[in-house]
Amino acid sequence: MIFPLWQLGLMFLTGLAAGFVDSIAGGGGLITLPVLLSFGLDPRHALGTNKLQASFGSGSAAWHYAQAKTVPLRECVRGFVLTFLAAGAGTLAVQSLDPTF
Repeated sequence: MIFPLWQLGLMFLTGLAAGFVDSIAGGGGLITLPVLLSFGLDPRHALGTNKLQASFGSGSAAWHYAQAKTVPLRECVRGFVLTFLAAGAGTLAVQSLDPTF
């Protein structure tokens, strides 16, 4: 799907706003998902794009905290594993749903 230039600019600004909201309180997907869906993206692609964006944001924050020695990574292993498993289960659930739903 090819987007017009103005839509790419709006998506970029939406990503910045969502990243800002995520950095403060979380919930940036409540900003990005409606925009992606309103531009005609398939719901599965919109969810995947949103989760990829959120993964990079969370990953960079975790990297920053680990480098600053604020969070011991050994205490985060269980959370990482459970998050990975839940993300896999959510992916399978979304793929099995009818996109028109």
